[in-house]
Amino acid sequence: MNNRNKKAITVRFFSVKSKSNFFDDFIAIQNADIDRKVRIINIREKKHFIKIHGSESHSNKEYYFLSVVRERNTWQAKALGDGTISGITLNQGIVGDLYYFLIVPDENLIAGFTTGLSGSLRGVAVATLQQFNRDRTKNVNLEHISRKNEIGKLKQLNGYNKLHFKVNFTQLGELNEESPSMLRQLSIAPFLTNNSHISLTLTDIGNERFTEKDLEEIVNFLSENDGCTTLTVYGLDAEGEKVHLDFSNTYKQYKKEIETRDKYIDEKIAKEVLLESLLFYRSA
Repeated sequence: MNNRNKKAITVRFFSVKSKSNFFDDFIAIQNADIDRKVRIINIREKKHFIKIHGSESHSNKEYYFLSVVRERNTWQAKALGDGTISGITLNQGIVGDLYYFLIVPDENLIAGFTTGLSGSLRGVAVATLQQFNRDRTKNVNLEHISRKNEIGKLKQLNGYNKLHFKVNFTQLGELNEESPSMLRQLSIAPFLTNNSHISLTLTDIGNERFTEKDLEEIVNFLSENDGCTTLTVYGLDAEGEKVHLDFSNTYKQYKKEIETRDKYIDEKIAKEVLLESLLFYRSA
């Protein structure tokens, strides 16, 4: 009997934007505190378990492999077969979602994937790197590495005619105050009660209800999320010619399907996948 489950993995690649000596500080902190492999910190009322496995070399480049578990505090109760309902009590440890990252300082690169919801990947990566930022007056920012520069073309448009997208809200991740307001409103709409999928076309762009800034926020949010399968903007370029921008395959990604008997991806497999993704990244 085969109890192996298939899990689809999507590795995403980010360029680290920070002060010029951020990675010097990062490496110095690791070298000075080499025995401290695990950190447990609170970020926005959620515990984050951060484990650094030390530095190794791959293709003559030094890298750091990290495991992160972000607490999922929406689990409030447990129900047993005998009819008992009770709260969840944890004497130690964290219950949450797994994230794996590979940091390559020489390339200002961080690659990562999650077995949870993909929309939170960049936020967790930023929060993790920020713990190794000695200059708290300077933030660490991450930018998706593009396969094609559609985001740059979007900013050069003189006007927008139409936005079309298809979204599965169950895969978007947590929509909070930093998420586009339109998506937050749609997520609580009555018609999503029995159907988490939505296909929407917007043509009235540029008014007070839906500004051009709102459109750019939605594109930036959805273009990096597995919950969005279609994302298209129609507009006009500097010469007034019609332009059609497709954001469904904008960023570099490495996809792999693995088989496992566990409900999660273990650290050994995660590291192998991330090292494979580096080879793909450098050859793409």
